[in-house]
Amino acid sequence: MEITKPNLILAGGTGLIGQHAIDYLLQHPEYVDNIYAVTRRPLAQSADSLVTLPNDEFDSSLTIKASLGLICLGTTKKQAGSNEALYRIDHDLVISFAKTMKSLGVKRLGVVSSYGAKTESPSHYLKCKGEMERDLRQLGFEHLIIARPGPLLGERSLPRWDEVVLQKVLKVVKPVMVGPIENLRPILAQDVASYLVDGLCNEANDSGETIAHYREMTR
Repeated sequence: MEITKPNLILAGGTGLIGQHAIDYLLQHPEYVDNIYAVTRRPLAQSADSLVTLPNDEFDSSLTIKASLGLICLGTTKKQAGSNEALYRIDHDLVISFAKTMKSLGVKRLGVVSSYGAKTESPSHYLKCKGEMERDLRQLGFEHLIIARPGPLLGERSLPRWDEVVLQKVLKVVKPVMVGPIENLRPILAQDVASYLVDGLCNEANDSGETIAHYREMTR
């Protein structure tokens, strides 16, 4: 008897982690049937199983069905232009995509957050991520996987120079980053992507919430 594979909806496929997630999914065709990539820019990849959906056409009226969802959205204040614009992307857009995904059948959702995400954080960025996590929990997915990476390693199409400088500094001190500060270690974007994809497609983890930091994502 042929085993039916699930479909997956991915938002943020042109970003650093999102691109690696698509690459990893295409390298593992046994995981999903179709990948529906919600995007505002053309994807770097192409495949019969990869279907692009324009951002402005992604709503609950679509006839597609998927049980897996992955959201890899994220920006910075410098790129967004203001704290308010950052919040609209890193919180509001994430929640909007998640709601639409749930209406299209998604039961298991993975999302990229950040180390230090906390609703009461004095950092606007980390508070935004914390509130995003809180509001995703309220949507009631069967399984929610939250990745909380530190600084990301990888080549972006639009480099974040503050991130580049931080990576260089942390690379020098990485050997002594143990214990509580281990989670601040720079991490390869593909490690975050493959962890989320594996977690979503592993039916052994079929309920509740999983929060992953550096160690879990680099095993």
